Amino acid sequence: MKKILVLQISLLIIFSAAGVGLLFSTDIYNDVQRKIVEELCLSCVKLKPDTKVEYLFDTANDESHPTFVLENLSYGPVLITYRIDFCPGCDDLEENLIDVLNISFGPYDVFYKRISFEDENITFIHINTNQISEESELYKSRMIYDTVGTRGNPMMVFVTYGYNHGFIEPAYATLYGLEEKDIDDRNEELKEYISESISLYNYHKHVID
Repeated sequence: MKKILVLQISLLIIFSAAGVGLLFSTDIYNDVQRKIVEELCLSCVKLKPDTKVEYLFDTANDESHPTFVLENLSYGPVLITYRIDFCPGCDDLEENLIDVLNISFGPYDVFYKRISFEDENITFIHINTNQISEESELYKSRMIYDTVGTRGNPMMVFVTYGYNHGFIEPAYATLYGLEEKDIDDRNEELKEYISESISLYNYHKHVID
């Protein structure tokens, strides 16, 4: 009886080891592993962060704001969203953006549009970093606004104007998700963030003009 039990346990260990080895050697495992690691590295685990908006003047890596942001900032606040191909949290956010901004774009699109929101101009830029070169300014801009550190994913970045020690300068706020769970509540939350960026813009822009 003991010999049979030992044999059964030995066979179980052999088949288990073989199954694990097969899994680790397959493309399926590599693909799943890549997606999980990539998702975590891009801060999708931060989909329920403290969503208090804090506008900053110094960028995350001390570089200047991208040219495409500064050029559009002369027309109104700039809203940038970043994502990768596989990002469930980004899918949810895009549903809110499509509703609130009344626009249409796909998850794989690099999308740009100047929009009227509450009779004010904003520029909306959607960037899928899996669809562009890592050498491009669009790709590198993500690191400029990633306030949580290496390989974070700033899901939303609002760029407007603020008062910085006697000077009116570009100010930005980075968010890693929306706090509310219900889509209608999330829409209202998003509207509040956009409205705040517009208010700051209008308040400080007249000083420049």
